[in-house]
Amino acid sequence: MRCSKFRFVSFACVVGICLFAFGCATAPEVVYVKEAQQVTTEALDPVMLESAELEADVSSKFAASLKGISVEEILTAIQTEIANTKRFTKVLLNGSEGDTYIVQPRIERIETKIANIQTDPTRKRLTTRAKVKLDVLFINQRNQKELVKSFYDDRKLEDKIPAKGSLGDDQKSEFVRRAVIVAFRSAADQLGNGFNPSYEMGAISKLNGRTAHVQINTSKLRKMPKKQQAVEVIDDDNKVLATIAELAIEDGSLSGKLYEKSGVSIKEGSKVRARVNALTQ
Repeated sequence: MRCSKFRFVSFACVVGICLFAFGCATAPEVVYVKEAQQVTTEALDPVMLESAELEADVSSKFAASLKGISVEEILTAIQTEIANTKRFTKVLLNGSEGDTYIVQPRIERIETKIANIQTDPTRKRLTTRAKVKLDVLFINQRNQKELVKSFYDDRKLEDKIPAKGSLGDDQKSEFVRRAVIVAFRSAADQLGNGFNPSYEMGAISKLNGRTAHVQINTSKLRKMPKKQQAVEVIDDDNKVLATIAELAIEDGSLSGKLYEKSGVSIKEGSKVRARVNALTQ
């Protein structure tokens, strides 16, 4: 009896140990996050639409295909779609509030083709294609426009039309107008969602009076308009202790004047965050 009882207790212990080991092996690993490398920020400053190139496309380059199509209608569609993504505080039309991102809409190609439908001799297939792009630029340190990224949409729309008779210019323009507007709306949505405000993290490597030298990845920061370059010294709770302004940005480092905001002494090794956006990757 004692032997049986002993064997049962031993078996139970072995089972318990196995279950414990199995549980340890399959339980998810606990990961403690020490520092957020990316955090969501407020919307970026205004973006501006420049229409000069688009006006040339509509009135000259593709004038024969775009009769009756207004530049204002295209710009309104682009402006609305960018604003809907809520990545910018506002979208300006041909007006500047200083240092902003500039968006230039362009039409690259328009094609219209009519083909027979073998299974339906009473109708024909009308195919309309429109390829458009939105170039995003900013003003660099030499006061020149520099391309950051382009967003494209190549839109193909198909419609069935009567086999007899022919389409008038107004009817063809309406099909083209629809393709162009849809293409620009898609490109504008891509553009707006392409801007993902975030922070790049770094640390103060040297203090020389009020001048702070910071080690930080500057690949994205250098593509931000000057007005939108925000560099701050923060504590472990992300409270802003100071700002760094009048920036001199190099490859992998920056320097600037330190402006304390909290009364807390800033030291070498203090955490720094710079506002950037993922578009510049």
